[in-house]
Amino acid sequence: MKQKRGARLVNGLGFVVLLTIGWVSVCPPPSAHAEYIPPGPKYKCPEKTKLIYPCICTQGTDDGIFIQCENSNLASLSVAFINLASMNVPIVQLRLQRCKIKNLFGTLLHRLQVKHLHLTDTPLASIADHAFYGINDTLQELHLVHTEMTQFPTEALKILGLLKVLNFDGHKIELLAKGSFAGAQFEGSLEKLHLVNGPLTELAADIFGSLKKVKTLDLHGNQLGTLKKGQFKGMREVEILDLSYNNLTKLDATHVSDLTKMTWCNVSNNALTEITRGTFARNTVLRVVNMAANAIRKIDANTFRGMRFLRRLYLSDNMISDVGRGTFGSVTRIGTIDLARNRIKKVDFQMFFQLNYVELIDLAENEITEIQKDAFKDLYLTHINISHNRLETIEPKSFINCANMTVLDLSHNLIRAIPRTAFDETTYATEWIVTHNLLTNMTQLPLSNMTGLKILNVSYNNLVEIPKNTFPKLYELHTIDVSHNNISHIYNAVFQNLLSLRNLNLSHNALEKIGPSTFGTLPTLLELDLSYNRLRDITRGALAKTTGLRFLHMQHNKLEKVFQIPISLNELNLSHNEIAEIPEKTWPTMNSLLGLDLSHNRLGNNLARGSFAGLLTLQRLHLVSNGISTVPKDSFSDLGTMQYLYLAHNNISELPKGAFGRLPILFELQLTDNGLETVADRAFDGLLQLLTLNMSRNVLRSVPNGAFFGLVSLRRLDLSHNLLTTIDNKTHGLLDDCLSLEELNLSHNRVSFVTRKTFPSDPYIPYRLRSVDLSYNTMSIVTGDLKVGTGTVHHLNLSHNNIKDIRPNVLGNLTSLRTLDLSYNELTKLENEVFRMPVNFTTLHLQHNKLNNASYDALLKLSNLTLLDLRSNELTRFEPELVKRMKVSNLTVALGANPLQCDCYMRPLFHHLRLLPSVGGLYRELECAGPGSLAGERLYNVSDELLACVPAVEDDAFRPLPDLRFREIAYFRGQLVVNWYVAASSDVADFYVYIRDRANRIIVERTVAYSSRSLAIDGTDIVPQGDPQLELCVLAKSSDGAINFLDTQCVPLPADLEAVKRQYNAQYNYKYPLNLAKASARSRASSDNGRVGRFTTILILLFASFASSSKRIF
Repeated sequence: MKQKRGARLVNGLGFVVLLTIGWVSVCPPPSAHAEYIPPGPKYKCPEKTKLIYPCICTQGTDDGIFIQCENSNLASLSVAFINLASMNVPIVQLRLQRCKIKNLFGTLLHRLQVKHLHLTDTPLASIADHAFYGINDTLQELHLVHTEMTQFPTEALKILGLLKVLNFDGHKIELLAKGSFAGAQFEGSLEKLHLVNGPLTELAADIFGSLKKVKTLDLHGNQLGTLKKGQFKGMREVEILDLSYNNLTKLDATHVSDLTKMTWCNVSNNALTEITRGTFARNTVLRVVNMAANAIRKIDANTFRGMRFLRRLYLSDNMISDVGRGTFGSVTRIGTIDLARNRIKKVDFQMFFQLNYVELIDLAENEITEIQKDAFKDLYLTHINISHNRLETIEPKSFINCANMTVLDLSHNLIRAIPRTAFDETTYATEWIVTHNLLTNMTQLPLSNMTGLKILNVSYNNLVEIPKNTFPKLYELHTIDVSHNNISHIYNAVFQNLLSLRNLNLSHNALEKIGPSTFGTLPTLLELDLSYNRLRDITRGALAKTTGLRFLHMQHNKLEKVFQIPISLNELNLSHNEIAEIPEKTWPTMNSLLGLDLSHNRLGNNLARGSFAGLLTLQRLHLVSNGISTVPKDSFSDLGTMQYLYLAHNNISELPKGAFGRLPILFELQLTDNGLETVADRAFDGLLQLLTLNMSRNVLRSVPNGAFFGLVSLRRLDLSHNLLTTIDNKTHGLLDDCLSLEELNLSHNRVSFVTRKTFPSDPYIPYRLRSVDLSYNTMSIVTGDLKVGTGTVHHLNLSHNNIKDIRPNVLGNLTSLRTLDLSYNELTKLENEVFRMPVNFTTLHLQHNKLNNASYDALLKLSNLTLLDLRSNELTRFEPELVKRMKVSNLTVALGANPLQCDCYMRPLFHHLRLLPSVGGLYRELECAGPGSLAGERLYNVSDELLACVPAVEDDAFRPLPDLRFREIAYFRGQLVVNWYVAASSDVADFYVYIRDRANRIIVERTVAYSSRSLAIDGTDIVPQGDPQLELCVLAKSSDGAINFLDTQCVPLPADLEAVKRQYNAQYNYKYPLNLAKASARSRASSDNGRVGRFTTILILLFASFASSSKRIF
């Protein structure tokens, strides 16, 4: 037996060994074939971003990259796209935005792998037949948004075999002709077609017949007036049809009967006058119909016949005055019925009957005057809105078996009473809104059956009392709002049956007294609002049984004393009353009250020791506007937990030593608008944790140096709007004891100079002052004393002074300065020695000075500078060095409201703005003050040619921006080789190259594709016709074929060109460079002012020369 067991054990071990060996052989260790997978997406944006300029890569994903190109043209884009194609990376989305392309043609997209193509805000008027060749096998979505398309590009689109989404948004197509989609390869793939927001007025018959797979057809925002019979024939897969915002006057079954799978139909905002019988009879799965904002007058039982799956019906903003009985009987599954803003005059018998699934019935803003018997019957969990009508009469049994209405809104009507039998025993609402009616008594509301009521709003009525037995036992009612009535009397314990009441709003009424049993026992009440009444007396113990009350609002009453309050309160607002004193033992011992507002009372100097005794946890005390002239120090002795004290708008004129006693955790003290004149030494002694001290808007003329002794935690000090002239005595500073001070506001005072003791400074104390405001003072000069104590300041405001001079090397020594405001002063020069700022400086405000001379060298060395505001000065130029810095950083320079001379020196800025994708308001508002012909014109709208200098400036930076510039002109192996690059973002496509003589006779001409930047002209083709002096011109063609003639794009060829041709022939392997520095005598001699006339002459001569050629487009 033992041998058998041993054999079995051996066999078992053998099996385990074999299994283990097999597992090892099948699953080798991970290290054998492990491969490192780098983090991030599979396809990343190119590291060398200049390769795809003017485009940028915004995102890399596992599916491809996202490319965005703005403010460019075909020629510039072609180079970027060639580089993109060489990377062999799929492009998920290619967005061309605000580009200068009128005609999309050529090989621009041929090598790319684009899935989604967006052309937005581009003046595209036409698309060539083969423009999408190359991406036809990858393109899935095409979006043409805000273009100038007037015709549907049938031939261009037909090759897009994978297209799923076609979107024309903001077009100018008026007619969609027959055959627009015929033969298109996307017939079997297109799922969404959007042709929206344009002047489309007519659709050809059976225009969409070939689009068998389209599920969404969107034609909203056009001007369609009629639809043809069978307009959507063949579109059996359409689920969504949007015809909104058109001019349709009729829609019937002949138009939509073929859309048998349609679930969503929007024909809102048209001119439909009726819903004809059986319009949607064959659309059996229709779930949403939106016919809002039409002129429909009537609906009846036949209107929705056959639409048994309808869930949402929107008929608001029509002219419906008649809703027939049983209208909704055939749509029993409906969830939303929106009939708002019509002309319905009554809710008829069984108008809404047995709609078991309805969620919303909206009858707001009609002309309803009555609700008849059985109008609402057999409804469940329904929101019913009958607000803003003229409802006066609600008949008995109007609401039958309407269990748990989520909201019943009867507001803004003329209801005086609702019959007790209006709601049967099974009908109730969760929220009942009866605001803005004419109710005078709460008994006029039938609450007896409202067992599930949670929120009751009866505000803005004419209620004068809440009588006995108003409320039955309503176990779920938690919020009652009876504000804005005329209630003067509440019967005792009227709310006691409401066992879940949490919020009670009785504000804006006429209550004068709260009796001992007014509220009775309300242990669940959390918030009680009795504000804006006429209360003079709260009987002792009136709120004693509201044991859970947290928030009590008693402001704007006529209370003369503090009443007995529940010890559970967290917040008590007694502001705007007539309380004159708070005697000792007024408050019970409370450990929950956190906030007490006694503002705008008559306390005066009547607060004494014990006035706040018992308030063990009070944190916020408001004593604003109480006529207090002496700080009630003794009354604060019981408030050891107080953190915020507000004493603004009182009459405190003096702060003696230790004025506030010991308040060890007081964080904020407000003393504004007190008429404060004197502050004694150690006035704030005992406020060790004070963080914020506001003494603004007083009449302080001086503050003794020891006033802030002990305020070692103070971070924010506001002394603005006083009469201070200095805050030091030349030997000691006022702020020396404020070791933690970060923000100092001394604005609106009379400070005329800063001394070495103005700001705290000590080599052994790490002061951390961050912000200083000295605006609206009388300083006339900034001296070196400003450097003392301001080494940590980040923000300095010296605006609205009279500063005429700043000493050199002062501002630069404010080593932490980020922002400096010197606006509204008297500065006349911006000098390098003065404005040599610290390295982290970012913002300089110099607007509204008298600057007429500016040197920017020091400022432009600051790599972090982002804003230089020079508006409203006397500067006449926008200097080129500013533009150079703007091109390579995010620097913004504001020069509006200066007398700018719009001459050639403004061209660097003008050219830079033209290259930007979008131009902000600071640059758009720049106006010319001269020359006279341009006075008052916006620089952004001025023509480049009008920015002229006399005499002309030879520097290219101040000449009109050419479309292109030459890289090289050379003679090599018998050919004239020309290389150039595109310099403008305007509409540049192909290039027109020609050689002419001085008589404007064309010797050679060539057209070069926009993707090329070079041309080789055979020397044998260059044969002068008498005149040996020739000129080479390379001009840009726009995408619509127009040629832009610019003299700056013409250069003279050597007079000895024939000798060059003979020497450097095809056998001579040497490139002979021609001198580009030599300019045409004509173009150099002519000034900017004569250039426009020159262009016109060239154009006329060339047109006369080329008129016979069909290949040339002007």
